[in-house]
Amino acid sequence: MKTLLDLLLFASLTSSLSFGQKFQDLTAKGAPASVGVKHDLVDMGPYGAVRNQSSKGIIAFVAVIKSTDNRGQVLPCTGRADYIFKSGVLAPQEERFACLMEAADRGAKVVETVGAVVWIQFEDGSTWGDAGAGQQVLAARPKRFAYLKHLVETYYESGEDAFGAALNDPKLGFPEFAVAGCLKSDAEYEKISTIDLAKTRLATAQEWRALGIF
Repeated sequence: MKTLLDLLLFASLTSSLSFGQKFQDLTAKGAPASVGVKHDLVDMGPYGAVRNQSSKGIIAFVAVIKSTDNRGQVLPCTGRADYIFKSGVLAPQEERFACLMEAADRGAKVVETVGAVVWIQFEDGSTWGDAGAGQQVLAARPKRFAYLKHLVETYYESGEDAFGAALNDPKLGFPEFAVAGCLKSDAEYEKISTIDLAKTRLATAQEWRALGIF
């Protein structure tokens, strides 16, 4: 039997979109979320977005997008979102970014895309989908939490320069690098200081931790 990821590679695409690509959502029928295409940002091309089709808030998801260009090259993208360390939960019927839909080669044009939501965790801690697909998200949480806590403690104990050094440490592992990158980009977008955003996100993560989510 073919797996969902196999289907993402070999599916026949049928629904045309206004910007010239073809897209098919291969998320399991009756799933609590779906993936679709959005093209509503001036500085960004078409991207895959996950929509919450359930009645519960979603705190994490994994979605897979595969784009094929006009030269036949396939570019896969796995979107992993964990809102414990970012913005609030994905509310019912809300959509959020999952993956860019880009060509494998510069100058090529994406003509076909398939995608699927493969794993979800709800705000009550329950999950749906392929447990293996969500393993990386769950395994990274303790490291992300420890690093976020370290950043805030470093600021209070050693000052802004030490905080900046910890935030821009070139030796960070991937979970920590992801936290640092989101803090910097989101602080700039929200026009607040990075340390204020770090403190807010740590407080939110501590609330989830107290609820036994991780």
